Amino acid sequence: MSDFEEEVDLLEEEFSRATKFIERGHDQFEQKELLKFYAFYKQATSGKCDVPKPGIFNMAGRAKWTAWNELGDLSKPQAMQGYVQHLTQLKPSWDQSSEDDSEYKPQKGSWVSVSTFAHEEDTAADKTLVDFIKEGNLPQLEQALANPEVPALINELDDDGLGLIHWAADRGNEHVLKLILAVPGRDLDLRDSGGQTALHYASSCGNRDCVRVLVEAGADKSAKDDEGDSVEEVAFDAAIKELLK
Repeated sequence: MSDFEEEVDLLEEEFSRATKFIERGHDQFEQKELLKFYAFYKQATSGKCDVPKPGIFNMAGRAKWTAWNELGDLSKPQAMQGYVQHLTQLKPSWDQSSEDDSEYKPQKGSWVSVSTFAHEEDTAADKTLVDFIKEGNLPQLEQALANPEVPALINELDDDGLGLIHWAADRGNEHVLKLILAVPGRDLDLRDSGGQTALHYASSCGNRDCVRVLVEAGADKSAKDDEGDSVEEVAFDAAIKELLK
């Protein structure tokens, strides 16, 4: 075996020990540190980032994609070395530490729990803001909306042509809707791909509480969609129409 081959084997062994350490002790590290581990791991095992950037409302997925993509053309051996060096900088005695040895305290209540290994990617950590809205998961939605990137995306439409405010109004959970309305810069009368506002959605779906919340917030009751239908014209029932007067 050549010296080079021996060095590669030693690096792979050290990298393997480091990944096992992180796997059993990931709660010792901050989210930004785990993101870097994730990026080095993906680069070391899969090579250069070659997957599409996740959708605009997948905050966790976008953060992981960005961290991986930023490594560019870094070689797999360099990525393994980067992973080990990153761990050594944070916890110098990691290779001699017991599983219970912890110098770091995890950051509680962070907006995303970062998956560190490829087989862990399809987890709750990869759920989107829309997923939390659909589930009515208020704690997770509130955490996700605290991400500083959200205000810049709050008025964007997803691949279905809807904004977060449309999803909230459609699902009929007034508490979810109020969280969306509290985001700075949100457009109360944001139009979807068909020209409908959140008030159109709440009205046509019969979500009275959401209609009330939107009206009280000052939503435009005279808004018409691209077909020329007003909010009142698409109303589910007489009770909704009464709220729209």
